[in-house]
Amino acid sequence: MRLRHLVEIGRYVSGTDQWGDPIENQWQEVCKVWAQIEGLRGNLYFQARLTAEQSDHRITIRYRNDVEPGMVVRYEGREMIIQSALDPDGKRRWLELMCREVKPA
Repeated sequence: MRLRHLVEIGRYVSGTDQWGDPIENQWQEVCKVWAQIEGLRGNLYFQARLTAEQSDHRITIRYRNDVEPGMVVRYEGREMIIQSALDPDGKRRWLELMCREVKPA
């Protein structure tokens, strides 16, 4: 496994600033990790669409328990929403994130 892409994983949150004014869509970083990013094509693309709605990328990272569906992966100006987070072999070594790109570079 070649983890050669440094990605940022986080979420957008709403809240208030120091004066009590509402803030919408403020970025909250959860972690920065090394990852392998693969664009899904052909048969893999159609298999991914069966398990995770409209996934077009598979991102593999080392296992973490704080990454969950609905979070956003940022990489070089691109943003991908995590559709599912799978432990492929059940050994808590790798985490496969099936993602849909929402903001292309």
